[in-house]
Amino acid sequence: MEEKHIIAIETGSSKIKGAVGVVDGTGVISIKAVEEQPLIDCVRHGQLINIVSTSNATKQILKKIENRVSPRKVQGVYVSVGGRSVMSYRREVERRLMPETEITSSLIDQLKNETFSAGIPGREVLAVIPEQYIVDNKKVENPIGVYGTDIKMVSNIIACRPQLKRNLDLLVTDKMGLRIEGYVVRQLAEADIVLTSEEKRLGCMLVDFGAETVTVSIYKHGVLQYLVTIPIGSRHITRDITTLNYLEEDAETIKKQRGKAKKTSGGTIEDIEFADVNNLIRHRAAEIIANIKQQLKPDEKIGYTGFSESELPSGIIIIGRGAKLAEFNEKLAESMQMNVRSGSLITPAVRITDGRIHPSDSIDVISIIYGAVEQGAVDCLTPKPVEVPVEVEDDFEDIPEDEDDTGSTIGKGRSSFWKGVGSKLAGIKKILEEPDENDDDFIDDDENA
Repeated sequence: MEEKHIIAIETGSSKIKGAVGVVDGTGVISIKAVEEQPLIDCVRHGQLINIVSTSNATKQILKKIENRVSPRKVQGVYVSVGGRSVMSYRREVERRLMPETEITSSLIDQLKNETFSAGIPGREVLAVIPEQYIVDNKKVENPIGVYGTDIKMVSNIIACRPQLKRNLDLLVTDKMGLRIEGYVVRQLAEADIVLTSEEKRLGCMLVDFGAETVTVSIYKHGVLQYLVTIPIGSRHITRDITTLNYLEEDAETIKKQRGKAKKTSGGTIEDIEFADVNNLIRHRAAEIIANIKQQLKPDEKIGYTGFSESELPSGIIIIGRGAKLAEFNEKLAESMQMNVRSGSLITPAVRITDGRIHPSDSIDVISIIYGAVEQGAVDCLTPKPVEVPVEVEDDFEDIPEDEDDTGSTIGKGRSSFWKGVGSKLAGIKKILEEPDENDDDFIDDDENA
C-alpha cells in the first residue's frame, strides 16, 4: 500500500490547529507537522460562530502545510467534531432469530445500522458504540460465532446538534473549496491514543479540560459507557480574573504564571494581589471539579453514568491545556478520591518526526489523524505530478538535411548548438582528408643545427 497523507483540522475555542500525518503500508502514522492559529470569539463551546474569520485562519495553516508537501496541494481534510452538544445516548435493539442461528459479523453490522438509522430526535448521529451483547438472556462479550434464537445489542449513540456539522461544512466546503473526507469524534479518538486497554477494561474516566468545555468519558469493560460535554472551561477562570480590572490577555498570563487551584498564602508581587486572583481561581476550579464529580451520580432523568469511584480503579486521565493550571490535578484527586494522571500519547502506531511538536499539546489534532486512519483514510493531497521522461533522438537518418557553407549536413530542427558542433566536426574531417601542400617545406631543426 502506498503512503497516504492525512490532513486534520481541529477547531477549538481558543485556537484552530492543523496537522499532516503520513501512514505507511504497515499502518504506522508519522506526524510531520502541526500548525495552529489563535481564534478570538470565533468558536463558542466547541461550535463555530464566525465562519469567515475561522476560514482565514485555516487558510494560513493549510498554506504552511502545503509548503511542507510541495508541489502537491491539499484537496481534502478530516475534521474533528466536539463541543457542548456532543453527548452519548443509550439505545437497545433486539432481533429474533430462527432456532440455532449463527450470529455473524453481517448480523452485527445490521444491528449497528438499525441503531444508527433510528437516530435521536433533533440530533445528528456521529457514531454507534456497542456496549454489550445479550444472546438468549446471557451476556456475551463477543457474539460472533455464537448460536442463539435472540440477540440484543445495547449501544451508546454519540450525537450532536445538526448545526455543529453544518457550520463545519460551510467552513471547509463553501469557504475553502475543499472536500471533507470524514468526521472524527475527537473524544473517542483521544481515548484510543491516551488510554491503555487495561484502563478501559478496569474502568477509568477521561477528562478533556479545554478552554470553554470539559468533556467527561467513562470507560468500563473495555468500551465507552458514557460521554458528556460540560459548558465550562479554563477561559471562565481567565474571565473571572478580568473582573479585577485586567485585560483578558493579561489575565491569561497571570493564570498561567501565578495561578493556583489550591489554597495558598497571599502576597503582592508587581502590584498584583495574588490572594484575590487565586481566590477566584479556587472557586472556579472547585465548580469545574463539582461538575465532573456529578457525572458519577445516578440519575435516570439526565442520564448520569451511575458508576461509583470504586468502580473506576484506573482513576482519572486528564488532557487539555486547561489541566496545566497549577495544582488543579492535585485538587481534582483530593475531591474525587481517585488517582489522577496526565494523559500522553502512548500508542506505538503514532510517531512524531518533528522535534518541535509537543505531543501533550497536540493530542487533540493528532487524534483526528489516528481516527481517520481507523476509518480507512484516503489521501488528502492532489496526485503526485507525473514525470515525463525526455527522449533524445540518436538516429539522424530520418531528419531532413541541409548543406551549410562547409559542405556538412545538419538535421533541420536541431538547436544552433548542435549545428555548430556538426559544422566544426565536418570541417575537421575535411582538413584531415586533404593532403597538405606544404609538407615538403617542413624543417627539421636537428638537421640544421
